[in-house]
Amino acid sequence: MIAIKVNPIIKRFYEEHKGRLRGKKLITACARKLAVITWAVLYYNKPFDANE
Repeated sequence: MIAIKVNPIIKRFYEEHKGRLRGKKLITACARKLAVITWAVLYYNKPFDANE
């Protein structure tokens, strides 16, 4: 998943959970995190802010 390399939020999430999750479960967790961020941006109609 390229977001792990490019997106600092997803990369930090990946690094924090690398010890507990492995392989597909970790990739799925990162994809879900990205999906939740995307949903929130669309639902609230506000630009993404990493500080929130």
